[in-house]
Order: sequence, then structure tokens, then C-alpha cells
Amino acid sequence: MAKIPIMLQLNGNWDSCGRFREFQVDGIVVDENASYSLLISTIAQQLMIDTSKKIIEIKYILNEHCPPMEISNDMDVRVYMETKKENKNLGSYSLCITVHDFNMELSITNENTAAEKTYPGSIVKLKKTDDDCFLYVFVAICTSISGWEYCRPVVVVDETFSKSSYKGIILTASTMDAAGTILSLAYIVVDSENDTSWKWFFEQFKLAYGERPNMCVVSDRNESILKATSIVYPGMPHYSCMWHIWTNIRAKFKKGHLKLSELYFVTARSYTLDEFNERMSKIEKIDPHVKAYLYYIGYHRWSRVHATVNRTWTMTSNIEKSLNAITKYARELPIVELLEYMRTLLEHWTKEKLLKAKGTFTYLGYKFNKELDDNRTLSHKLRVRASIDYIHTIIDGMKRYIVCLENKRCSCGQFQLDELPCPHALAALRHRDESFEQYCSPYYTRVNLLRTYKIPVNPLSDESKWNVPEHITEEVVNPPKGGKRQSGRPQNERYKTYDEINSKKYKFWITDFDV
Repeated sequence: MAKIPIMLQLNGNWDSCGRFREFQVDGIVVDENASYSLLISTIAQQLMIDTSKKIIEIKYILNEHCPPMEISNDMDVRVYMETKKENKNLGSYSLCITVHDFNMELSITNENTAAEKTYPGSIVKLKKTDDDCFLYVFVAICTSISGWEYCRPVVVVDETFSKSSYKGIILTASTMDAAGTILSLAYIVVDSENDTSWKWFFEQFKLAYGERPNMCVVSDRNESILKATSIVYPGMPHYSCMWHIWTNIRAKFKKGHLKLSELYFVTARSYTLDEFNERMSKIEKIDPHVKAYLYYIGYHRWSRVHATVNRTWTMTSNIEKSLNAITKYARELPIVELLEYMRTLLEHWTKEKLLKAKGTFTYLGYKFNKELDDNRTLSHKLRVRASIDYIHTIIDGMKRYIVCLENKRCSCGQFQLDELPCPHALAALRHRDESFEQYCSPYYTRVNLLRTYKIPVNPLSDESKWNVPEHITEEVVNPPKGGKRQSGRPQNERYKTYDEINSKKYKFWITDFDV
């Protein structure tokens, strides 16, 4: 792997023309495929900077006609390396290094900052201990707060561990937009995952997003989440990720995994009580203890047809697992840089999704339009017999279904639970020579998709341009209590069970969402 020499310019100052002045010089050598975290650690080692107390800002000057380019993530590093390959001389494209104090950087995120001017309506909250040590930080960007109104009120929450110098947990909340992709709602860094931190998370979430009719939460079966939602959102349904329940079944019960795996998931996705009861009987025959366990959890927690609030396609917390996978390496960053990474990620996503939405010419967003097309294909083999104006009998081979267009219901259960015309409903609509638009949920439409991303995540101005109030710059925020992590490479993934590693039948994932 090729090595690239890079000159470092440090302890300098940026002038009004975007030039770095009065600096000292040093140098490093890094691999041309280096990641952002490796670049930061190499610079910190060479310059003897303690990254647990200091923040390293990296910029370079491409040419005199461009403003300084900032390096804050892996993509920025790749762009820089491709530029550097054109001229590998030590002095070309020097990196301008500015070091900020940890306390000052973290306190800037508290209130009345450039972020609030750039993102009016955003919620950023910092909580400290009595002796000024960092405890929690919560961020909800105005784009997500505004877009939430046009998405189904299903909140998927999850947690993942931070891999920075100090121990910590990252809590996240997301939902699904009209294209079937992730809309990140909020993210929070806490000292540990417990009743208090989850309660504070949902308190800040309620402050930012309020409470909507038919709102629900989907997560793993974490007791702290259950307690927090019951306190902050009393009466709001809480549903369990069906994948997490399956992993519990696999751990608790040792027989029939191969037969149970597929059967359990189709049972959870059942559209009618008859389908559900028939499949539960099959599960009972394989292992009656599994049925008893599922009954103990509560059918409404994991079964689509038993849910008291319609959760449609949100049967798992995959939406958050996808987000955790994307931020896998960013979790190695210090807190402030992690928050900035999340902001730039939302900035990129918002622009990309708005462009796709403007390039969408179907009535529905991509995921739901594809689902409708699949249903339309299936509808062509069905025969229709009209009973009265809005009620039709649909013949599918030896089976018979009743569709009521007025109430948007079908005896198959799919029409009312998906809130999208099923094959039987589309057959009835074709028989009436009627279009499908009024029978689809507004949460699936292109109009709602455009409204979701109508407020952009604008770029944040350079820190030197921020007008930070004096009481914030003077505020002290010490590193978290509990000390640093033990030395050695941090764990990147959870430990897998033996059968997950060695058995192909468990190497699958349930994909409900795209990024």
C-alpha cells in the first residue's frame, strides 16, 4: 500500500482572505487509503495531542480561488488523498491544523449558537452533573422536526455503544418517510443506558416532537425504554422488534429452530386472526413452550394483526440498525466530532432525498409504488363479482374475498393494515374503472415526501464566523466521569452466538427500510 508524505501547518491563524498565517511546520506519512480516524490518530500522535481533551480541526487549501476545504469524515479524507496523489511532494496541499479545547467545543453546542441561527427551530440540549462533567447531549434538527408531520407517527428507537476514549452510549430515534427510507429524528449521547437516561431522552423528544394521534414506539424489549415511555408518554403503545424476540426464542429454546424461524416471522406478519391462529397452532406443535413465551410477551407487542395502532411495515428496528451500521466508524470520534458527523450526514441525506423526490413522477414514493405495482400484477388473475356499489366479491382460484372500497377494507386484511390497495382491491377498482389514489395513505405520497424535506439542512458556517455569547464560551464542561476505556482496540460488533456464526440458516436479515 502506497505511503503519502503530508506537511502539517499548526498553531497558525486564518486571515480574512482564507490564508493560514504564522504557523509552525511538522510532517507525517500515512497510507493512501487511510480513514479519518487513522488520520486523526496519526496527527495526534505526531503532535502529542490528547484527543480526549482536545479537538483537532483539519483544513487544506486547494487553490487561492477556493475557500479552505475541511476534513471531517472518511469521504473528505478520500477526496484529499485523490487530490494529493496528483502531487505527492511533501509541501503540496499541506494540512492546516487547529486545536480546540474539549470544554469550549462542547459548551458551544449548548444554546444560542450559529447552529440555532442556521437551523431555526432545532432542539439542542446539554446536561451536566453538579460538578460540571458531561452527562447527556440531545440533538433534533429542524428539518426532521418539520418533516415528522408528514410521516407516519411510528418512532423506532435503539442504542449502540460509543467507541471513543470515554465510555458512552448513543441513543437514536428514526421513522420512515414516504419513499420507505430513513428519516433520522433525534440522536443523543449519554454516559450509560439506564432508566434515567432513557427518560431524559424521551422528555427531550417530546419537547421537540410533541405527541400525535396513533403514535407508537418500536424497539427491542429494553425495560428502561418501557418504563420511560410509560412515564413520558402514558397510554402510548410500545411494540417490540420481532427480530429481537426471535433472537430471544433462539437463545431460550433449543429445538425446532429451522422450522420455527420462517414460521415465526410469517405469524408475526399475519394480516388476519385466522391466519395468525393457524400458524400459532403449528408453532405449538413444534414447541408448546415457544407459544407460551410469545403469549407471555403479549401478542400485541409483536403481531401485526393484534397491534392496537397500525404500525404497517414497521415490524422491526432495522431502520435503526441501518443507521448504526452507517455510523459504525464515526462512533470512534470524540463527542463533538460525532455530532458534527451526524449533522453532515443529515445534510447529505436531505439533499439527496429531495433530489430523488423531485425526480419522482409517480403518485407514491418509491417503496410503496413498487408494492402497488406488485399488487397490480397479482390483481390481473382475479375475477370480480360486484355485489353492491362499493362491495365486491373477488374470486382467487378456490378462495373468495370481500372488498369494501367505501371503508377501505378487504377480508384478506392487507388493504386496511397496509393502508394501500391489495390485489383484491385493485381488481375491484379496475372493475369500476376507478383510480387508486384516494385509497392510499397520504404518508406514502410524493407530495408528503417533498414536504418532509422542504427545509434543507444547510451547511454550517466556519467556526471563526460564529457569534458565541460570552456566557457559553466561559461555561465549563469537563469530560465524563467513569474514566477512559481500557487500552486496546475497542470492540466493533457485538459477540455473536455459536449458531449465528456456524449455521447458514441464521445468516439473514429482515429488510424493512433503506437509507
